[in-house]
Parts: sequence; structure tokens; C-alpha cells
Amino acid sequence: MASLSSAISNSGHVLSPNALPHDAAKLKKICHSQCRPLPRPPRRSPVFRLDFIFRLERKETLKTKIFTSVTDTAVDISPEIVKLSKADVWSVHKFGGTCVGSSERIKNVANIILNDRAEMKLVVVSAMSKVTDLMYDLIDKAQSRDESYVSALDAILEKHRSTALDLLDGDNLGSFLSRLHHDINNLKAMLRAIYIAGHATESFTDFVVGHGELWSAQMLSYVIRKDGVDCQWMDTREVLIVNPTSSNQVDPDYQESERRLKNWYSKNPSSTIVATGFIASTPQNIPTTLKRDGSDFSAAIMGALFRARQVTIWTDVDGVYSADPRKVSEAVILSTLSYQEAWEMSYFGANVLHPRTIIPVMKYHIPIVIRNIFNISAPGTKICHPPADIDETGQSLESFVKGFATIDNLALINVEGTGMAGVPGTASAIFGAVKDVGANVIMISQASSEHSVCFAVPEKEVKAVAEALQSRFRQALDAGRLSQVAVIPNCSILAAVGQKMASTPGVSATLFNALAKANINVRAIAQGCSEYNITVVVKREDCIRALRAVHSRFYLSRTTIAMGIIGPGLIGATLLDQLRDQVFL
Repeated sequence: MASLSSAISNSGHVLSPNALPHDAAKLKKICHSQCRPLPRPPRRSPVFRLDFIFRLERKETLKTKIFTSVTDTAVDISPEIVKLSKADVWSVHKFGGTCVGSSERIKNVANIILNDRAEMKLVVVSAMSKVTDLMYDLIDKAQSRDESYVSALDAILEKHRSTALDLLDGDNLGSFLSRLHHDINNLKAMLRAIYIAGHATESFTDFVVGHGELWSAQMLSYVIRKDGVDCQWMDTREVLIVNPTSSNQVDPDYQESERRLKNWYSKNPSSTIVATGFIASTPQNIPTTLKRDGSDFSAAIMGALFRARQVTIWTDVDGVYSADPRKVSEAVILSTLSYQEAWEMSYFGANVLHPRTIIPVMKYHIPIVIRNIFNISAPGTKICHPPADIDETGQSLESFVKGFATIDNLALINVEGTGMAGVPGTASAIFGAVKDVGANVIMISQASSEHSVCFAVPEKEVKAVAEALQSRFRQALDAGRLSQVAVIPNCSILAAVGQKMASTPGVSATLFNALAKANINVRAIAQGCSEYNITVVVKREDCIRALRAVHSRFYLSRTTIAMGIIGPGLIGATLLDQLRDQVFL
């Protein structure tokens, strides 16, 4: 057995809330954990466990010691290895926090899994509704030395305890409650250490917030077992390995994850597996997360690792809409989307999927289906590769436009001047300044004359970006090579998305004609070579009107037509008869 531990101690004082202001400088040194790679024993299977131990030892004086350890426990692998089947037999389901928000909803999820006729099933679950937010709130309260974190943690304990009492009985109930209380005690000790230090490292935070998924996965697996189904639950920190990046994202290590998955399954063979979403580990076995909206990403990664035949994302909507139904009441459910179309709509604010969710499944042509857990009869939206044999001849314009998405609360920044034309490195200097302040560029538009460059950033970041550009180009502005760095606030982006849309004659004309008829002024335009979207920037107050105008123009909304017939003869009478017949259909 090999173990890794980081110990930080502070001696000589009994730590109490009253002592904190006086000893604040000393106490900030407490609770910084530094993890190192684990040596791996040969021919053994690691089952790692992150334990937090809080000890008070009394010798000549009281000493407080805090330990964070990752323990590698050796388990002999059975000589009879069970291989993981990847012959298109796995069906992957992902259930978000709303889907497992109560005992009744967890029962409903179990019924959906039991009724799935797939040979093998993998279920990825989030924490119960709002639990992840509550866990982050615990960290914030402990760092702020707000003692209410104790009662908040007790409330989380009671939420899961009462849910378990509704769902489980016998040994399953006892096993879950024992694990739950053990976890809560560890969390109390860890949060107390954070309270003392006034600071939590990222690894501490990720370890704390990941517990919600552990508890929901265990409860659901026990509920499924009650029906006599062979079911195992998976702590995906033992399987899913990711490399953190500098952009607050993670990149999955598919090769190592696949190796660990095979090892895990050889010891835990089952036809039904309930896995935790959102959480993972680094290559050094340090617990981490897939960041916000990571559960969908987890399901897509696991779908790729299992070579699943389908990944179903269960939500509280009937599928992907052609536009935000809160803004366009006539929005319709789209039956199919290509991977690229879903990607574009997600990026531009449509509540579809996180854009990175699409990447893992595209490689293996695994379809994603978005379905409503509260309306199982609805077929949902299927996201997949479009058929290669589509005949585009004679298709109407609306068939190339799948939907519209918007992003609000943006500002345009326009950098212009005659000194920009033909000067290499100008764009690099502009966006280097934007990068230095950590701002996110949503859209870029540049005139072919190279006289100006404009781009959209979130409104909350525009002040820092403008100041950085003013500083970077101060000399050019004073010399007149640049005429201005202008900020245009209160903007929104409207994006039209569709397969082969931009290469189809008439689509752009129809879009701008609809905006013109609605008296919408376009501030900037961008159309990438990917041919999947046309993006325009409009005033924020015009955004909803613009969205409704283009949605209606492409026949995605029902359009009211006013028509008058004077002195109907044979043709007019026939038309009236046809209209009357359609009313009664």
C-alpha cells in the first residue's frame, strides 16, 4: 500500500473564533494542500480513497494537525478477467439535478432505466437539485469564517437522509447512511480547516463539491437493485482522467481513461452501471471536476469510452426549440440537428448542450437524444450526423435554417484608423490586449479595407478591454495612426443556424430582408466559412423583435395572412371552398 499525504500543522494555541482576528496572519498558512504523483504497485489494482482526518493531540500544549491523503489500497485482481463489451450494446442515460431532485423523481428515473430494453445500460447522474450550489456555498461560508456553514451542512445531511429513508430499507439503507455520515464527518473537519485558514485550495473545493454526485449515484443504484437488477455504482474519479488547462477547462485523457475503465469493469462487471457525473481525477489521482455543466460532458465522454449506441440527455424540456420559447411563443421542437448545428446553437446561447459535450460523441458517430423526463411520450430531438444521401435540389429556404439563438448583454468595441491598413501584427496586438485582461471575444468582424476591426465582448468586461486597448495603442492614437477605440454598449447577437445555410443562395437576402421590414438596424455582421451560421449584432432593445421577425420569415412560426376577395367568381368561390374545407380538417 502506498499513500500520499500532505500535513500542515499549527501549534501553541487553541484555535477558536475569538482568536481568529489576532492570529489571522498565522492562520492563513494553514490548509494548503500539495499533492504529488502516486507510485503505482506492480500488478495491482488501485482503489483510491480521499480521506480527510482532523486530529487534536494534547502533549505539552495543544496542537492542531490537518491531513489530506490519497490512499492507494492494493486489491488483488481476480484471475478471471471480465472484458468490457463495446459491440454497440450500451445505452447511456444522463439525468440532471432536477431529474433526481426528490425521492419520487429518483423512483421515476429508476423506472425509466428498468424499462430500457438495451442489453447494457450506463446511467450518469448529477447531484440532487441545488446540492452542488449548496456545496459551493459551504466553501464560501467557511472561507468567510461564517459559522453558519455547520448548519448548512446539517441541512444537506438531512436532505439526503430523508430521501434515503423514503427510498431504501434493510442493508441498503444501513450501508448508504453509514457512508453518508462518514462523508459528512469528513466534510465538517475539512470545512473547519478552511474556516481556520480563511482559504480553500482548488483541490479542496473540487473534493467538497463532488459529494452530491456520489450520494445520488449510490441511492439510485440501490433503488434499481430493489427490483432484482444487477447494478453497480461507479465513482468516476477512479476511471475518468482529465488534464486541467489554463482556460478553466479540462481535456479528457481518453487512452488512460479507457485503460482504467477496463480495469474497473473487470472487477465490477454489471449490466447496469450508475456513474457519477461532473467529477473526475487528474493523472496524479487528485480529485477534480469538469467545471460547470460538466455532467453532460461526463455522459458524452463515457458514451465514447463505452462506444455506446446512443446517449440520452434527460431534461425538463421536450427537446431543442427553433428559438427560445420564452421569446418566441411559436417556436417549434426540432426533430433532428446535426452535430455542427447543435454546437453552433449551444455556443450562441441556446439551452441545448454545452458545446464541448458534442466533441466526444462525434468521433464515434454516437447520436445524442434530448428528451423530457416529465413528458416521456415526446420523442425529443436527435443530434447526429446528417444523412449523406440528402438531395438538396428543390429544397425550400426554410429547410436550410434550423433555428435562431441570441446572446444578450454584450458591447461592441470598434478599433479603426488609416494606420491599420497593411500593417502586420495589428490584429495580434488588439487581441493580445484582450487576452491580457482575460476577456472573452464572442464575435469578430473586419472590413476588407483593413481600416477597422470590431468585436463583441460581454458587457461586464468591456471597461477593462477598452482601457487595455487605450493603453496598448496610446502612441498610435496620439500620432493619429488610429482614430478611435470606440465602445458601443447595449448590444445583442442574433445568430441564424443551419446546415449548408450560408452557401445556399437567398438565405442571407431573406434574413436581412426580414430585419429591414421589422425596421431593425444591423450594427455588425459575421459569417464564417463553416457555413453553419450567419451572425448579426443589433441593439439590445431590438433583439426580441428581430428574433421574432426572422423566425416568422423563415416559416418556423405560423404567419397570419390578411386577404380580401371582391366579387368572387368561379376562381374566388373555389378558393373560398378550399379554405372552408381546410378549417374543418
